[in-house]
Amino acid sequence: MNEIVCMGCHNYLPDNLTACPGCGGELIFTGDNKNVIDHLQPNCLIHRYEGSDLLEPAVILKETKANCKVATKLKEYAKPLTISKNKVYSFDQKTLGAIQALRNERTATMHRYDQLIHTHWQNLKQYEP
Repeated sequence: MNEIVCMGCHNYLPDNLTACPGCGGELIFTGDNKNVIDHLQPNCLIHRYEGSDLLEPAVILKETKANCKVATKLKEYAKPLTISKNKVYSFDQKTLGAIQALRNERTATMHRYDQLIHTHWQNLKQYEP
């Protein structure tokens, strides 16, 4: 990954800078004084789309009474998504993995059914009176 986020102002930056253009702070990439975010460490799961069974790993950046500001990728630190609190769940890799596996299985099954239906359509003969 060649992008980072400044911990001070949450600006999304390339990793070849020495100072943040947003807050002016020196960018420290390693050690105890590291002040950049270079990977997403999810702490919640969000359900963004009504009618969908898709859960997405995210990081809570700010919490209000009714909503949470979350980021699902580094770019979103600067402009986080606003999600209703009732659509934010504790991060659970096991549950997320199980749901993703079932979604993949469902997609593969639907693809297989589409192929079978297509095969039957290929067997149809034009009606001749």
